[in-house]
Amino acid sequence: MRNIPIKKIAQILGINSDSELQVTGYQIDSRMIQPGELFFALKGERSDGHDFLSSIAERGALCAVVSRNYQGPNFGLILLPVEDVVASLQHLARELMQSCTSLIIGITGSLGKTTTKEFIATLLEGRFKVGKTYMNYNTKLTYPITLLNRTGEEDVLVVELGMTHPGDISRLLEIAAPDIAVLTKIARVHTAFFPRGLLDIAQYKAEIFSHPRTKKCIFYHGFQEYEEAVAAIQGEKIKISFSLDERTADYFLSSEYFVDERGVRAYRFDPPYKQLHILHNFLAAVSVARAMSMTWDEINAQVPKLKLPKMRFEQSERDGVVFINDAYNANPDSMRAALSHLPEPKEGGKRIAVLGMMVDMGPESDLIHREVGRFAQRYVDHLLVMGKEATPIYEGFGEMKKPVEQFFDFASLADRLKNLMNPGDVVLVKASRCVQMENLFNQLP
Repeated sequence: MRNIPIKKIAQILGINSDSELQVTGYQIDSRMIQPGELFFALKGERSDGHDFLSSIAERGALCAVVSRNYQGPNFGLILLPVEDVVASLQHLARELMQSCTSLIIGITGSLGKTTTKEFIATLLEGRFKVGKTYMNYNTKLTYPITLLNRTGEEDVLVVELGMTHPGDISRLLEIAAPDIAVLTKIARVHTAFFPRGLLDIAQYKAEIFSHPRTKKCIFYHGFQEYEEAVAAIQGEKIKISFSLDERTADYFLSSEYFVDERGVRAYRFDPPYKQLHILHNFLAAVSVARAMSMTWDEINAQVPKLKLPKMRFEQSERDGVVFINDAYNANPDSMRAALSHLPEPKEGGKRIAVLGMMVDMGPESDLIHREVGRFAQRYVDHLLVMGKEATPIYEGFGEMKKPVEQFFDFASLADRLKNLMNPGDVVLVKASRCVQMENLFNQLP
């Protein structure tokens, strides 16, 4: 929580300090430090936060949590030495959340976490004072930062909980568990760490429902893999389902944008986004708003304010070419969703896709990538593939003898795209986060 004396923070961390100076915020990224903030000097595979103490001091940082092994200068900062910086970050967040009076809404799933979080926050702002996860801060390092940077005045906190490995969700719940938990669609993401595939992913994602604090469980109805996981929910919890496919769900959205609430036609919306995967996020948000006792008219008044996060099917136009920047991340399901919802090109135009690898697909990675290439044949006229790891996409698409090319650096990829595209074309750009496919846009006119 912001505006807490260093003395209190030090006490929580088991350190002696007499400083009454107040910390105005918390960061783990030195580039984001603002005057008066506290910095956690984390040591990662590529960088060590202790190497940036000088730069955060120049940016006005007040203090830093550092390793006891650090022997360098303090650069005018108040240093709080601890045995384990990561553990101290999590411990501080957990302890300061003990006094939190805000209702917490937590979201997990394989697809659409950030979009659903943004939609939920926007709808609830029609009645409540809302705080939310910054960008997609949903890991063991970034989730605590979201919690620490709350003002303390929020009625509701809308947070994401991410999962890469089994048990990640449970570990985040130890820091702060939600009152209302939301489970969106699951998909083959990080399958290298889940040998039973969707069954394992559903089981570990459903851990979001497991904490005694969680009283309302909102989940997507339609996956067989969910049945066992949802059936295992223990305690007196309210289970609420939503679906675009199953009318038996508590909340069902029809193709005409009518919402049925527990089998009764309730309200018709005009969502600003009509793609099915985005409507899924929309319906999840509506279900949460109803669980928060908002009226249909209150919800509808907020719908025109809904915005997609950056690099999530983000549309723009340059010189008559429509670009779809969906470069934030990728898995087989999101690839298919993006490809199948491309807008129509103008008369004489073509659909171009620029695709890269999907990370952590496990032993079936080549097959999964090849299937995406084959799927793209239905919707794409010309495919450009980025990187060696995405070769199976190239091979799968090439089976139909449609134009496909492969590149290994952004400069040559950008040059080819500039020569290939014409006014009226639609260009999709998508890959896993590690590819940083958005760099392509920096090299286009």
